[in-house]
Amino acid sequence: MILLRVPILGDIIDFIALLMGYIMQALFFITGGFNIGLCIILFTIIVRLIMMPMTIKQQRFSKLSAMMQPEIAAIQNKYKGKNDTASIQKMQLETKAVYEKYGTSPTGGCLQMFIQLPIFYGIFAVVRDIPYYVPRVKALFEPVISAIKGVTNYSQVLIDSGLTTTAYDTEDALLRFLNAFSSEQWETLKNAFTGYGNGISDTIAQQSEKILHVNNFFGINLATAPGFKLSLALLIPLLAGLTQWLSVKLMQSKNPVNNDDENNTAAQSMKMMNTMMPVISAVFCVSMPSGLGLYWIMGSVVQCIQQIFINKYMDKVDVEKLIAKNMDKVNKKRAKKGLPPKKVDTSAVTNYEEAVQRKEDEVARRGERAKEIKESTEYYNQNAKPGSLAAKANMVKMYNEKNSKN
Repeated sequence: MILLRVPILGDIIDFIALLMGYIMQALFFITGGFNIGLCIILFTIIVRLIMMPMTIKQQRFSKLSAMMQPEIAAIQNKYKGKNDTASIQKMQLETKAVYEKYGTSPTGGCLQMFIQLPIFYGIFAVVRDIPYYVPRVKALFEPVISAIKGVTNYSQVLIDSGLTTTAYDTEDALLRFLNAFSSEQWETLKNAFTGYGNGISDTIAQQSEKILHVNNFFGINLATAPGFKLSLALLIPLLAGLTQWLSVKLMQSKNPVNNDDENNTAAQSMKMMNTMMPVISAVFCVSMPSGLGLYWIMGSVVQCIQQIFINKYMDKVDVEKLIAKNMDKVNKKRAKKGLPPKKVDTSAVTNYEEAVQRKEDEVARRGERAKEIKESTEYYNQNAKPGSLAAKANMVKMYNEKNSKN
């Protein structure tokens, strides 16, 4: 993880991972360490609930963005193709005025995303290296690590076995190495240390059975990556892509459609990202441990459920009050600078309502058009072979009957 190497940000991520590790420890204590999969599911639900206030704030900004978009698009079209300095400055000023009218800023939704990014990486670290953060799971590996390190040339034994090409000199490195083992790799490890005495191979056999049991989730080893081989584990990336797609659809369902979006680069980029995210999720979960894939799936499932309730909540949000609340924040900042307060522009609400109405009208028109095409096709093929002369005659007859009624 590259971000873990960045000063300050890396420290923040490590701190968040430590806090998340305590939550995971508590879940293992409550469940009795029965199964890592169960703990990941509960962990995901708890973390998503903790982050829900930020999700709601982001949705509020999305609603305001949907309201602003028609006006911003109109400004962009107004100055389209004008690249002189004066036109660019005017466009920037007019765009800024729109944001001020709604009491927000272009970076209004970035703060929540910036906060959530280190949280995600902290969660990622915990789910990827559960034994490192949960002593109860780490205890299952300790007898194996102690037994292996008791062999003088254990690093060379590991390399000769074909399990690795790297020498692991510390317990933490060995722990992370062993944590990603499949049942076949555990068997190879046991055979590699057979004959070294002190019951090393027996210790490996006993502890690996316990570790595999804890990592087993309906026949899937959560410590290993599904890969592209045909197995039950392939359900993880498939479900990750599907649930991510559903989540994106629910998030988009309340945003009014703007006809100018086709000419809006930002809107097109967002549309492309929303299309690619399910694919990226599936590919990501193919190459990462299945435990992370399970977290990804549960995160999307919980987000879908949250989104249903958030959509209902956002439907009840008074848009005028939302803009007024944002304007109060703006005016407090203006007061500190000695500037006069701005008033709420009620036309903002009207513009939003018109955008929503346009979306509903467009959906209704598409439905009516689809119905007409279906009826026409059925009549066209009635009592005649599709594409035949009789079918074409039926179509002409229907056209004449329809026009005679008008």
